[in-house]
Amino acid sequence: MKMKKILVVIIILISNLVDAQDLHLTQFYMSPLTLNPALTGVFNGNYRFTGNYRNQWSSVIANPYETLAGAIEFSGKSGDFNRIGAGFHVLSDQAGTSQLTTNIFSGSVSYNFALSRNMDYYISTGLNVAYTQKSINPANLTFGSQYGDAGYSPDILSGESITTNKYSYADASLGFLWYHIQGKRHNQFLGLSLWHVNRPNLAFIDNDLDKLYTKIIGHAGLEFPISGKADMTPYFLAMKQGPHTELELGTLFKFILEERKGQILGGTNFYIGPFYRIVGNQDVFVFSDALILCTKLDVGGFTFGMSYDINVSGLVPASASRGGPELAIQYTGAFKHQNSKTFCPRF
Repeated sequence: MKMKKILVVIIILISNLVDAQDLHLTQFYMSPLTLNPALTGVFNGNYRFTGNYRNQWSSVIANPYETLAGAIEFSGKSGDFNRIGAGFHVLSDQAGTSQLTTNIFSGSVSYNFALSRNMDYYISTGLNVAYTQKSINPANLTFGSQYGDAGYSPDILSGESITTNKYSYADASLGFLWYHIQGKRHNQFLGLSLWHVNRPNLAFIDNDLDKLYTKIIGHAGLEFPISGKADMTPYFLAMKQGPHTELELGTLFKFILEERKGQILGGTNFYIGPFYRIVGNQDVFVFSDALILCTKLDVGGFTFGMSYDINVSGLVPASASRGGPELAIQYTGAFKHQNSKTFCPRF
């Protein structure tokens, strides 16, 4: 069983190194700046702080995958009807026993065009520019060529010429968003984002050409009331990056515990619902990855999110279905008391 876990770790590590697939967060709706640059500043209020934490595969390896991220956004008017947004995002991720570390520093801007004087239809465009640093500890890496009849031996040369333990690159991403506001509890949205459009090179080995695949994200959702004190918000997320695909579907049920009528900010709401993630690659067209339970709580300007991935993929024998938890927190505020008919969707 121990050997099986080691092999699983090797497979996971190699797939991340070779295929250059991006990191992801289960609660994508609580991480707008990693979902779509056009979401920058699209919220009710003038400023918003976001924090995210993810822990994965602690049931399989001693050094699990850990992701920590933080963001700040600002939103303001541009003329009588349009809005402009700006944000800054930092993400740090450490993956497994190889200590593959990724640090990302990015800035985003967006412009929201009102399609009518009623300010009920909007189109938003966004731009993200990022600087990424990657590093690795080669001493902790193992390769297939180092396995003989007696198993793994560090004395066997790997045949790999890893000439550097770190590199960095800059890249740009674009986003588009359409949303329709029918009221505080009734709206729809549809978004598309293109990440790494300049396709920077990734390489720990000299003269190795490994271009980062452009990532395409499509996302959509709507919110509508199902009773006097409850709403339903179905979400859809689709990602394509090179040979990798990912679909995440789910619904959050919102229960209104306290409502502040006529105000954009404030109130108390509780959300709960299931999500399901399906992934695919060049070898397997599609297979189940995780069943996810998500919860969220609004208290005044704060929003707290929590989710847990229940692994249902081929890693179950090693993971015992324990994928990992994810936590998120947001605080939204305004420079002055706001009463407005514009209620941005919760993306």
